[in-house]
Amino acid sequence: MSTGEDFVYTCCPGWGDHEFCVLKTITKDGKIVRTEKVKYTGAEENEGYICQKGIMSCRQPYNEKRLLYPLKRAGERGEGKWERISWDQAMDEISDKLLQLRDDYGPESLVMWDVVASVPPSQGLAAVLASRFMGLWGATDPIQGYGLDNGPFYAAFFDMGNFYKYMTTDPANFDTSNLIIVWGANPVENQHRMAKHLVEARWNGAKIIDIGLLFDATAGYADQFIPVKPGSDPALSMAMVNRIIEKKQYKTDFLLAHTVAPFLVRDDNDMFMRDEKGRYIVWDSVANEAVAVPAGQEIPCENPELDGQHEIDGVSCKTAFARLREHASKYTMEYQESITGVPVEVAEKLTDEYVAADNAYIIGALGLRYENQGESYRSFYLLGMLTGNLGRPGAGVTSEMLPAGFPIIFNDAPITMPNGRENYKGKMLRQAEFIDAMRNDDPCPYKAFWVIAGNPVHNCPNRGLWIDTIFPKMELIVDIDIWMTDTGEYADYVLPDCMPFERYELVASAAYNHVVLSEPAIEPQGEAKDPTFIYSELAKRVGLGEYFDKTALEWIGIRLQSKYPLVAGINPPLTLERLQKEKMVRIVTPPVHWDPFMGLQFDTPSGRLEFYSERLVPVHDQMAQYVPPLEAPTPQTLANGTAKHPYHFFSGRQRFFMQSMFTDDPVMAHLSGDKPTGRINPADAKEEGIKDGDTVEIYNERGHVVIEMRLDQAIPPGTVQVWFGWRHGAFDNGMYSELIVPLGSPETIDDRAMNWVKCVQDVNGYQPGFGTGGIGGMAGAWDTIWDCACDIRKVSDGEEA
Repeated sequence: MSTGEDFVYTCCPGWGDHEFCVLKTITKDGKIVRTEKVKYTGAEENEGYICQKGIMSCRQPYNEKRLLYPLKRAGERGEGKWERISWDQAMDEISDKLLQLRDDYGPESLVMWDVVASVPPSQGLAAVLASRFMGLWGATDPIQGYGLDNGPFYAAFFDMGNFYKYMTTDPANFDTSNLIIVWGANPVENQHRMAKHLVEARWNGAKIIDIGLLFDATAGYADQFIPVKPGSDPALSMAMVNRIIEKKQYKTDFLLAHTVAPFLVRDDNDMFMRDEKGRYIVWDSVANEAVAVPAGQEIPCENPELDGQHEIDGVSCKTAFARLREHASKYTMEYQESITGVPVEVAEKLTDEYVAADNAYIIGALGLRYENQGESYRSFYLLGMLTGNLGRPGAGVTSEMLPAGFPIIFNDAPITMPNGRENYKGKMLRQAEFIDAMRNDDPCPYKAFWVIAGNPVHNCPNRGLWIDTIFPKMELIVDIDIWMTDTGEYADYVLPDCMPFERYELVASAAYNHVVLSEPAIEPQGEAKDPTFIYSELAKRVGLGEYFDKTALEWIGIRLQSKYPLVAGINPPLTLERLQKEKMVRIVTPPVHWDPFMGLQFDTPSGRLEFYSERLVPVHDQMAQYVPPLEAPTPQTLANGTAKHPYHFFSGRQRFFMQSMFTDDPVMAHLSGDKPTGRINPADAKEEGIKDGDTVEIYNERGHVVIEMRLDQAIPPGTVQVWFGWRHGAFDNGMYSELIVPLGSPETIDDRAMNWVKCVQDVNGYQPGFGTGGIGGMAGAWDTIWDCACDIRKVSDGEEA
């Protein structure tokens, strides 16, 4: 008997959690009735997941706070006074202003803010059509070197030679691991695919060790929790490296075959020794002579020396491994304890267990939001190199943990760059340069701010930077969203976007070796419009209409014309018509799980794993090292009185929210405590005279937040936390984002960041960026969102904070 129900596949609105789920959305009589986990095909049949956010997401299209109509500001920015207008009026007025600003100041005066993960699916039509418009108009993209998630990109670029290849791994690889170290991640609460395979691994006998700042759900599930002080992680991992080398527990064959370990390094300039043809030099320990090695080729002798020093043509040199041994020797177990707080015996046992495991995995997931994040991940990869735990089943290192199958590449270049890369007019600008220009350039070159995806006032701190410095210099601010966000409150026009339940999209990175068509489950609510409508209407008013003449499905059809073998090899061919009929189609993959180290081939200058990176010699960062946090107080700065403030502040992610998504759902808000609160360790609370439920001001020189404080032993001493995600209106006074160092700002730039940008440009041969398809969109800033220092004080009853 028919139930009258139907279904489509939909990108989960909580997409930005790096879980990237597809939902099975059930409808009846034109309404969404529920969402369920998706059922894939073939080997991935049971790899569909759904969390409480995905289950509750079907309520969101009908939320009373949903933006349903175009709005025009009727009062001062931030005053909250709006006039409902038609789409025609909105498009006419916006396009007229953009044309006027282009004529007066040039096309680059339009700044287009596009954090692509903010609109599910990331790299969907909202992103590719915006890139198309940006490149045709000549607008400025200000989020290169965004300063968020950058550490894994830094480590992967210099050590393995490629950014994006190392973003994903198939968590099914964990199933056969003997030891898994979860380092700075919390998959039990945030990533169901990872958590499922952690459970599988543990069922199969693996030991799970969690290393991190908080005693969270993953720590509770693990066999052992090792707490570390904020930003101290590479001190521990480098001490592990030192112990492995001291005890000669490294895998010599792996180091010789796949890393630069035997390559000789000059003592006079720290560069690799080379012959007259530019070939690398190793030492043949049997023939007792130097041997040349072309980049990317095997060493042409049977007995290359791993650890030694020589003089060749009057130049003293050592193997890169000898350099590593000397460099790592300062990271004693006692030294790391003084930095991390991890007792010597605990760190020694951790190292010995890691070495002894037949297959060991280190799992990171963007959880280290410090200036030294890149150093942390380089040291994790180094541990994998030393022990040979790379490129084989059950073993590995992952940093930015996107739990998917094989990468899938669509035919996007003809869309984003219709006239070719050489004619792409968009200006790729590092965020630090953008912020510096907004602070200091007179006249300011940027006059219009178009928010495609993201909520910078909320999610790209510091809040005051946007409200007090950037926005007052903008003559036009347009925000496209489904909610009235903290950014939208300061816009001149707010345009209602379609939710994933209301539009067509092409899904890949979520779909475990499947291409999935995300289809509308319901008609758009109110007057919400999809990206195809918005950019087509804008383009035809500014003289670019001929470039935006297709429907969403027609754009998707172009994207499917991919020459990427795993897509092009599908038989029968993957056409739009086939995908509409079948809804999902499995790509052509080898009969193994995706592992970015598969085949052990690398795009570095040497063609090998470069734990010693010649490209980092100019900034004295050729090997992973511990770098003190930018601001977070350390035992040393607290002891010598140089700490900016006594407490480390961070904004932990609430499991019921996704960024600021779901804060508007009353059920999810209730499960989160109905209001934002802070957390502090009871020992610190006693010292400060704070009781559970007291009103407390958390402050530093950038801003403050006044909040109800809760005592929680899961919070380490010396640390203060406020849940991330709550909008500004949920706070009585101030907001947590006022406290944080501006992401990607000049304050977060050093010589390493500048060198990184140069190296990426040298590889590409052009200014890289998201819109131009370059691998350098993240290069040139450091993660500092959890790196700031603060102070606290109890607020007395009736006192104005």
